[in-house]
Amino acid sequence: MVKQGEEYREYHSPHSGIFLKKERVLYRHKSPYQEIEIFENGFFGRVLTLDGLVMTTERDEFIYHEMLVHPAMISHPSPRRILIVGGGDGGTAREVLRYPVEEVHMVEIDRMVIEASRRYLPTISSALNDERLHIHVEDATEWIKGHEGEFDVVVVDSTDPIGPAEGLIGQDFFRNVFRSLRDGGIMVIQSESPYYHLDTIETIALRLSRIFPILHMYTAPIPTYPGGFWAFSLATRGLEIRERQKIPAGLRYFNRSIYRGAFALPQFLKEKVEGLVRDPF
Repeated sequence: MVKQGEEYREYHSPHSGIFLKKERVLYRHKSPYQEIEIFENGFFGRVLTLDGLVMTTERDEFIYHEMLVHPAMISHPSPRRILIVGGGDGGTAREVLRYPVEEVHMVEIDRMVIEASRRYLPTISSALNDERLHIHVEDATEWIKGHEGEFDVVVVDSTDPIGPAEGLIGQDFFRNVFRSLRDGGIMVIQSESPYYHLDTIETIALRLSRIFPILHMYTAPIPTYPGGFWAFSLATRGLEIRERQKIPAGLRYFNRSIYRGAFALPQFLKEKVEGLVRDPF
């Protein structure tokens, strides 16, 4: 039982981090892969943490999920078959399914994340029962090997690249993602904090640039993530990005101006990935 006012603390460095008050713990279990907790906070609403790190909150999740999905989806001329790697909370599937896609495959390694999200995060997991969505509880680094040339867009919605997610920024995985894409296909992956994980961002950019002919990077503010500032990498099989799809109605953060402006990188990040990523505009 959580005591009134108990604090959740997440350290982003030995000297800094965030804290949130836990009004009530709704779910706490250890899966074969990680410690899963969902608690209520008076400001951010329900909060999902994995191994003591915030993954999503009801109040700010729309920024992350919209920015992960929509730049790639509106850039593709005909996004019909989509692969989501990770994304067990369902937010990425919700955004992808705003489009008239034919089929979406979500490969999530931890069944307990899906089950907990269905029960306790209904506004985020609302699309998990969509008939176009096929959920595979498997290791995506292995699953993807048998699916060459099948997808128009691959969205990698992974946790931090440690533990079960470490392989999702590996060179072999990126190569298999490239093979899984059709001609003109697009891959997007969340790429960590420019303030706290700059070396990881450089590693991701370097590995992707060795495989994909075109690589872009963009950013977005996400209050509960380290530094409140997040990077995303968007790679294509040669497709020059531009707005090709109508932006879905009902979005709360993403729009045409954000689409263009998000690719403008701050100087310290631009210098770190210089020669690896292109400015699309």
